[in-house]
Amino acid sequence: MGELTKVIRRDAVALFLGETDAGKTTLIRELHERLGGQIIDGDIGQSWIGPPAVVSLGTPDGIQAGYFVGDVSPRGSLLQVITGIALMARRAERPCLIDTDGYIADGTARAYKTELINLVRPDLLVLMQRRDELDYYTLYARKGIGVIALHVRHQREKTREERIRAREQAFRDYFRPAEQRRFTFGGVYVERGLLGRGERLDTQMLSVILGREVKAAWRIGHEATVVLDGYPHTLGTAKHALDVDTIHLYHWANVKDLLVGCLHNGEYRGLGIVKDLTTEDVALWTPVERADVLQLGSLRVGEDGRHEPVRLASDT
Repeated sequence: MGELTKVIRRDAVALFLGETDAGKTTLIRELHERLGGQIIDGDIGQSWIGPPAVVSLGTPDGIQAGYFVGDVSPRGSLLQVITGIALMARRAERPCLIDTDGYIADGTARAYKTELINLVRPDLLVLMQRRDELDYYTLYARKGIGVIALHVRHQREKTREERIRAREQAFRDYFRPAEQRRFTFGGVYVERGLLGRGERLDTQMLSVILGREVKAAWRIGHEATVVLDGYPHTLGTAKHALDVDTIHLYHWANVKDLLVGCLHNGEYRGLGIVKDLTTEDVALWTPVERADVLQLGSLRVGEDGRHEPVRLASDT
């Protein structure tokens, strides 16, 4: 601890790597108490500054800015996690301490952390390893980045079930003050998907053609986006009737309870859960009062905090 407080300058960015339960969060808390500055919580599955599924910038007292990832595992959202940490690092007060997830064990993990380091370019890399599992990252000393390797003792590792229960509780706590609010398409725009964009289509006509209830549908050029309850009998007739080449198909069972990020004036404001959807608007369970952009996630979250990954759309 003493060595680190001397090495981490007041204007420095320090990035911490280590396996799950290596003690990164505990060390960062202690360093922040001594050094001040801000923390970037990049562990979207075991968040402690902001809610799960968000890269959060702030202090142990709370989140001050964020970037919505929409997932609780980095494996399916590497680009979003890297983007979120890099953007938060640009605006963080110094010293900036970056907490990361414990995904380090394979080639994809090394590529992910490599590109994160290359993009953020921290002043200091703190390797918290039990054996020599992080020796690969000592190469950054040759690229002008300070590297400190700390050997940590084996601690009790939380089980998978314990981690899931902790996230469920975090979601319950976050949404406790929420209420249902409706946002009109045109006043709010959707990012990471085509919901609510383009010419509004006749859902009754499409329901007859597809043999399933169509909740909402839009067309942009030769592409249509359709949200329906169930699986369609045929899409060929619908393509012909709409004069489109592609239909982006969203199943309502996957969209209902979908986790979304709410932004206003370009800033992350909080989370929402989709409760209803029409061609004109979307209803969210959210504590956020104002939003002009909704970012689609890849999780369904229930009122009890239970969550599961979802494949949102298919193109036909």
